[in-house]
Amino acid sequence: MKRKERDYNNENEEENEKDTNPCKLDLDSLPLDLKMVILARLSAKSLMKLRRVSKIWSSIIRSRGFIDSFYSISSKQSRFIVALSNSVFGKPAEKLTFFFSFSHDDGDDSSSLLPNFEMAIPKCSFSNYSDSLASFHGILAVQADSKWLMCNPSTEQFVKLPATTAFVGYDPIDDQYKVLSWNRTRYGYNGHLQHKVLTLGDGEVWRHIKDTPLPYRATQTNICVNHFLYYVAYLTQTKDMDHMVLVCFDVRSEKLSFINAPKDVVQWGRKAVFIEYKRKLASIVRGPYDRFHSFDLWILEDVEKHEWSKQTCVFPSSVWDDVECGKMYFPGTNKAGEIIMAPKRLSSDFRPFYIFYYNVETKNIRRVRLLGIGDSEEFRRSYGFQSTAGSRHSLVLIAHQHVESVGFFKDPRINLTGLEGS
Repeated sequence: MKRKERDYNNENEEENEKDTNPCKLDLDSLPLDLKMVILARLSAKSLMKLRRVSKIWSSIIRSRGFIDSFYSISSKQSRFIVALSNSVFGKPAEKLTFFFSFSHDDGDDSSSLLPNFEMAIPKCSFSNYSDSLASFHGILAVQADSKWLMCNPSTEQFVKLPATTAFVGYDPIDDQYKVLSWNRTRYGYNGHLQHKVLTLGDGEVWRHIKDTPLPYRATQTNICVNHFLYYVAYLTQTKDMDHMVLVCFDVRSEKLSFINAPKDVVQWGRKAVFIEYKRKLASIVRGPYDRFHSFDLWILEDVEKHEWSKQTCVFPSSVWDDVECGKMYFPGTNKAGEIIMAPKRLSSDFRPFYIFYYNVETKNIRRVRLLGIGDSEEFRRSYGFQSTAGSRHSLVLIAHQHVESVGFFKDPRINLTGLEGS
């Protein structure tokens, strides 16, 4: 009898354990706040799969509160995106651009990092040195083949922007992405531009804004820092036809203005280099055609007063031993404020791919190997780099300080390509 009682008690204990096992609980019965806490600890890829499980999970994951909470948690992780194309001269249907993410902890001085494949975009290829890649609040602005698109590598969503898109800017306060475009007036190539703006994802149409006091011709060099979009331009109706200026578009107020910049900052036109340095606009000035061993760092200290500071940065010539292509570019900075330097192309052989971090204050430079980026025959075969000759034209772009997000535009179904406006 006692044995039966013991068996009965044991069965009850096992049953109770089953009932209280968190893995066995019905998650739908949990309070909403607890659901959000649990979901926010999952990866974006896992959340995209959960969206297909039930309408309840989908509504939570798509809610603004959860998107903001997930972004806040993800922002604590240091991450950047590397994008590269498998073909420049191939058929359009064969072109693919691949996006890989690399994560590391702040203060981590690892000599190598492992990639995570995020997504691939078809019929898209980086074809020249003016193409660009920038990360705004978890969404990438990609300029490739003289066209613009927006994508979220975590959710694998992307949308092509109107063919008339000139630049893309972001306002972090209102969380708005805006497209800047323009038309020429009847005075032709050197006449005034009629500027217009489109806010992505809100269903609106193009809005005309006040033009600049002087006509100009823009280059493709651009960067968005805080809520200011900067780009270099030639003034077209001055005595000096080569006079260059820095145009500033306030993404929030939608106003255009000129920034007085040192000649060194704008003299290289489309080959000028701009980065964000400690939340300020900065320019890297170096000889764009030769291997350089130093550069001048110009920083816009005051946007309203147009005040700039300058310091010279020197690094050892041995850095170039790891850069076969002879072309180096500056994607930006990491959270520690180190300036990132990287080869512009894959090597023609299978040599390691390194990026470099330069500390402006200590003048120290360190290198980090990105494993699995074109450094093996298996990689190049798997991703469509069929020959070493083709890989010489494979441009590599980096979006620094990228934050994983599960958000996209307010209405991802919007047909942006149909909003050409007038």
